[in-house]
Amino acid sequence: MKYSVVNRPAVREDILAVIDYYKEISPKLALQFLKRIREARKYIERNPLSFALKYKNVRTVLLRQFPYHIHFLIDEDKQLVVILAVIHAYRNPSDYSGR
Repeated sequence: MKYSVVNRPAVREDILAVIDYYKEISPKLALQFLKRIREARKYIERNPLSFALKYKNVRTVLLRQFPYHIHFLIDEDKQLVVILAVIHAYRNPSDYSGR
């Protein structure tokens, strides 16, 4: 069953910061990162419950090719996925807990 997916406002900033970083290395790499974000988002949209709970009610998916996780919540009643953050795999998840 397909869920709707929404981003918290800070998610856009997370993604743009990573894209800017990868653009400095290679514009193609930045585009590849964006492609991986889109792929992961589509997979989450189709199969959000296939990801295990990591802590409390937050689930994560690791992007292919890049060391970044998408952290998200699921509201099963509304069939809604709320993306909380896109953060580096080595960053502390509590860095975005105020969102």
